Amino acid sequence: MSITRVITDIPPERVNFVIALIRADGGQFEQQAEPDGEVTIIATFPNARAPSIETAAPASSEFKWMRVARDELGQAEGGPGGSNPRIEAYHATTEGGAEPDSVPWCSSFVNFCVERAGFQGTKSKSARSWLEWGVEAADFVPGCIVVLNRGQPPKGHVGFYVGRESSRVRLLGGNQGDKVSVASYDADRVIGRRIRA
Repeated sequence: MSITRVITDIPPERVNFVIALIRADGGQFEQQAEPDGEVTIIATFPNARAPSIETAAPASSEFKWMRVARDELGQAEGGPGGSNPRIEAYHATTEGGAEPDSVPWCSSFVNFCVERAGFQGTKSKSARSWLEWGVEAADFVPGCIVVLNRGQPPKGHVGFYVGRESSRVRLLGGNQGDKVSVASYDADRVIGRRIRA
């Protein structure tokens, strides 16, 4: 079954974020500029129910690091020297400093976004370091930092919560398909939902 959803009044700075959510769910889209400068997107999902795109928090109430994170969407591994300098800059916000993008970088990306938003991160390249940061949220909050298990400790994954689809959570994060992207993960892998204290 094909489902179409019309999303109106999108501020220009949020267009790339909404498009990333649509693409993450296998959707196709058309966008139209409106006279007031905002954008309308028509999203079509050919083989599934439409996702909860509206679960993205409004810009006025979201955590400040989400704007930074959205601006990084699409940054990918690789480059002229074999390593993306932007990802090396993510690593530079952690202990040990810059590393090539072959070093796992999901936590470095979260550190980069949090620090660019004016807050103290964990300074660690370990995803599970975020379990000790801030306080645990009682429930999923748009933009909260979600920690997932991945094999045996100390392995893990970390990203920013942007929505939910049945038994899966959607995260905007780094090192998801070797790039900054929106991806879905089984909710039973969640071991932490952290917000600023």
